[in-house]
Amino acid sequence: MNKIEIIAVGNEIVYGYTLNTNSTWMSAELEKSGIEVCYHTAIRDRQDDINQALNIACSRANIIILCGGLGPTKDDFTKEEVSNYFGLELCYHQQTVDDIKNFFAKRNKIMGESNLKQAYFPKGSTIIPNHNGTAPGCYFEQNNILVALFPGPPRELHPMFQHFIKQCIYDRLEVKCLTEEIRLYGIGESEAANKIDDLLGIFNQVEIAPYIQDGYVTIRLKGYGKTKEEIKTNINTHKSNIIERLQPFVIGEDSRNISELIFDKIKLKGYKISTAESCTGGMLAARIVDNNGASEIFSEGLITYSNEAKTKLIGVKAETLDQFGAVSIEVAKEMAIGVKNTTNSEIGISTTGIAGPTGATADKPVGLVFIGIAINDTSYAYKLNLIGSRQEIRKLSVDHALHLLYKLL
Repeated sequence: MNKIEIIAVGNEIVYGYTLNTNSTWMSAELEKSGIEVCYHTAIRDRQDDINQALNIACSRANIIILCGGLGPTKDDFTKEEVSNYFGLELCYHQQTVDDIKNFFAKRNKIMGESNLKQAYFPKGSTIIPNHNGTAPGCYFEQNNILVALFPGPPRELHPMFQHFIKQCIYDRLEVKCLTEEIRLYGIGESEAANKIDDLLGIFNQVEIAPYIQDGYVTIRLKGYGKTKEEIKTNINTHKSNIIERLQPFVIGEDSRNISELIFDKIKLKGYKISTAESCTGGMLAARIVDNNGASEIFSEGLITYSNEAKTKLIGVKAETLDQFGAVSIEVAKEMAIGVKNTTNSEIGISTTGIAGPTGATADKPVGLVFIGIAINDTSYAYKLNLIGSRQEIRKLSVDHALHLLYKLL
């Protein structure tokens, strides 16, 4: 069975200036194709670090993917060090020189001499063209290990990596994997695990484990086999047993996020939705419009942060605010009804709460949040007691609001 290691090269990653999103993205893309990554490594732009990382990778993986350090500057020497490590000379590639010159010519810029170093590759390499930059990738096989090198900028990496998967990786794998998910809401990870304890683990080439993800619990089933049909058959046997036990909490059986599931539900009903937000300040609306085609379901999003905005824009009664305060179940419900009515939508959803770190009182602590939902002529309101930083509370408020709406739909 093939074992893949991804090595991200760059001082900015190790020092914390840049998130290592490339490794995460590549792993996800490989898994979509039924290919599992076993190891992630991040190292500095240092010769010794590259050599040590390759020593370790060669001892445990037979496919090594390096990302970063293919640029034209002096500190970009990943390709050179990889070539030295495997005892390969660097060979000049005329087509790459022509491509780089054309890249600069199209932009009316002069190519620097330093860019020529990007036209040298380890002997025996297959070149992966870069149509969005000047640093091509490449891959070669040495000592029964497949080694691939990619540039760091995501807009360059992404199309090149898709080409690499299709042309080089997929067909060489004897064992493939598929992942399916069961998403739960309204139950904690430990409670869910207790209910299906005997179904968790590794069974008949299927690994089953619970995860916390974006405010809900996911049961992830990863299957292995030689064909997708074989894998899906193995997964479905276990999946049906899990769903049967956790049915009241199941909100989805695929890897789509909650806003995508809501989009499908609302579109199917032919409804429009509007939002009225206080503590989340537009985050709820943003999650809804993240979906392609959001204009089909989304009408308006209002940030009614002040009491004046709540009364003026969506008709919350002044006496309700005076009696119960802006952070209350009564105001949350009136906000949802108000935004639904004023925007002529079938659904209105609202958030109001205390995200902190200031603004709390003895009876209204930081993390107290109310969600209001109005669907046609029926309205609902929910009380949440959340824990975390200001940003965490705001994000969790949105997560809960979306899941509550999904359950109602």
